[in-house]
Amino acid sequence: MSSTITAIFDAGVFRPLEPVDLAEGTRVQIQVPKKVEGASDELSPDELARQQAAIADFLAEMESLPAEGPDDGFCGRDHDKILYGKP
Repeated sequence: MSSTITAIFDAGVFRPLEPVDLAEGTRVQIQVPKKVEGASDELSPDELARQQAAIADFLAEMESLPAEGPDDGFCGRDHDKILYGKP
């Protein structure tokens, strides 16, 4: 099966701009055409809005998490003690 996927090359990785129906670990062959003259690297307004909404959802989820976990000895205030053995 062959399909065309629009992606951005970022930090050495091709990142699809839309969901891709492939199993994790699937090997694919990527053909990179020359950049089309006059083509813009700017995101469309819809894509920009989609990415901004995803970031907002992520930040809201992060803010809803407790700052500290259960009292199991691993918390932010003990960071240096746990990692470096000193208070």
